[in-house]
Amino acid sequence: MSRTAGRVASLRAVRSLVLTATILAAVLPAAQARPTLDCKAADLRYPFMPGGPKTFGVFKLQVTGGSCATAHRVAKAWMARFEANIKAGSTRRPTSILGFKFTELKPNAAQTYRERGRKGTTSIRFDYRVPNG
Repeated sequence: MSRTAGRVASLRAVRSLVLTATILAAVLPAAQARPTLDCKAADLRYPFMPGGPKTFGVFKLQVTGGSCATAHRVAKAWMARFEANIKAGSTRRPTSILGFKFTELKPNAAQTYRERGRKGTTSIRFDYRVPNG
């Protein structure tokens, strides 16, 4: 085998490895991407007055990388802690619930807290509406 034939063969091998690595890098993240689920949260809402419409509480509950059951349980615990803080005279929002670390997102409506909680690869998002009275 001549020197140039050896170089051509090694260049082909390098190109083949680079092409394979590029394809794998593009396919693996797509295969590992987890869907975002919209979860029901009607039972996490409450009316301003008894018998009225349930216009306050958790809305737009979503989870990525987890189940709706987990999202519901975490949102319910967050809501309970926040409501307890309000009854105690504080408007401080919980930052950690059941291992999820919460951050507040930019609000998109009046009287609304937008929250995102993360734990590992699982992310939970919801809007929490509070009455102003």
